[in-house]
Amino acid sequence: MKQILYEDTRQVLGKHDRKNEWWRSHGVEVVRRKLDFGDYMVDGSNVSVDTKRNISEVAMDCGRDHDRFAREMDRAREAGYRLVILIETTGNFPTVESVEGWLNTSCERCQHFRARACNPLAKRGGCIKFRRPPMRGETLAKIMATMASDHGCVFELVHPMVAAKRVCDLLGVRYD
Repeated sequence: MKQILYEDTRQVLGKHDRKNEWWRSHGVEVVRRKLDFGDYMVDGSNVSVDTKRNISEVAMDCGRDHDRFAREMDRAREAGYRLVILIETTGNFPTVESVEGWLNTSCERCQHFRARACNPLAKRGGCIKFRRPPMRGETLAKIMATMASDHGCVFELVHPMVAAKRVCDLLGVRYD
């Protein structure tokens, strides 16, 4: 009997086509339904996977949306689940610790940064465009470590080309 991979209905259709195509081509049945936490689950597993499209999305969740993100982690833990935050990245960030070297993409798009008029990595007064400088990789890595410790989640980085396979591996879903 094949396991059904449940995908949260709040996952935007069309934004996860690569994963959905991989699952289709490997015989994984995906059914959309509302999940209380995470983006993917299967019956009989105590793991839930929450996918993030890039490190910038994690920075937003750990910064501006910190309280909501922490509540989701706590809901998973209280229900007896281990929440794995699977971050898709094409950058040179093989581990969570390597996120310290991440440069916020809002800086990469900024005319002041490109003109070398500011340094967002400076501790004080490093950003011209924003009242507060964008979250730095060093700060994000510390927040992720604290959230993992305090809320019982696991952060993992993966290349987008293997994200669907990794979801299956984490949840114990068999595929062809």
